[in-house]
Amino acid sequence: MERELSELTETISATLSSMTKLERRIASYILARPELLLVESSAEIARTLGISPMTVTRFYRKLGFDGALAARAAARRTAFGPETRRIDQRFASAAALRESTGQRQDAELGHAAIDAAFALRDTPVWQTVVDLTVRADSVHAIGFQTMHYLADGFCRRLSYLRDRVHILDGIDGVYAGLLPAPGERITLIMIDTFRYGAHGPLLAQLARERGVDVVIFADEFCDWAAGITPNVLRYPAETRFVLSLPVGIPTGLTLLLQDVAAALGDKARQRIEALSDAQDHFGLFLE
Repeated sequence: MERELSELTETISATLSSMTKLERRIASYILARPELLLVESSAEIARTLGISPMTVTRFYRKLGFDGALAARAAARRTAFGPETRRIDQRFASAAALRESTGQRQDAELGHAAIDAAFALRDTPVWQTVVDLTVRADSVHAIGFQTMHYLADGFCRRLSYLRDRVHILDGIDGVYAGLLPAPGERITLIMIDTFRYGAHGPLLAQLARERGVDVVIFADEFCDWAAGITPNVLRYPAETRFVLSLPVGIPTGLTLLLQDVAAALGDKARQRIEALSDAQDHFGLFLE
């Protein structure tokens, strides 16, 4: 029997009181982040919770699914189907989760996103991203849809540390700003979350064909980026909130600015001092 993901969470909430101790452990885990079914197998959930994969399978069957594969199929239909993430659906699911869980889970999700950002800082790909941001002749950044504000803010801050930083918006429809001069090294930083902009994969592929180094900041559901660039940084998807201002990705961008500043050393310090003098000259601040 196949059911939609919303039905799964509703059924879990309605039957919590009759579940066994292990079943409640699985239920709480799924209710906190239902979309984890998109990225975690039964074995991974079982390993996280310290139970057997068969226990997870029996849990799904008790809820009316044929097994784990049927539950994951329902999650994918909900996530990638034609009605995905309409505002009314997001509002309804967030309200239902809030009734069945509580603010503690909201806080835990935020902390998990921040922890993930700091954990990524210790990975080899992170150092590569720092080097690409420091050594490029120019850096371009783009944020698709609601993530534009992150790209814009990142560019404005990175401009305090180095020159030739550009926000890319694609208004011309062909991204003409991303045409390297002969021998020019360009790093393109892309920011997006589910549902991903249709231009994202196209732009990333075009940039790679032009010899541009591509860095992608995305949520954990992003499955198109790895085939284009190895420089992919994924953060927990904050799916409990109706209209979230992501915590993980901005934390990652802030850490990138911090590490770029450290790598540039005196060059960054001198640039910040020069820009501060310019601010004083134009009287931009009250004090």
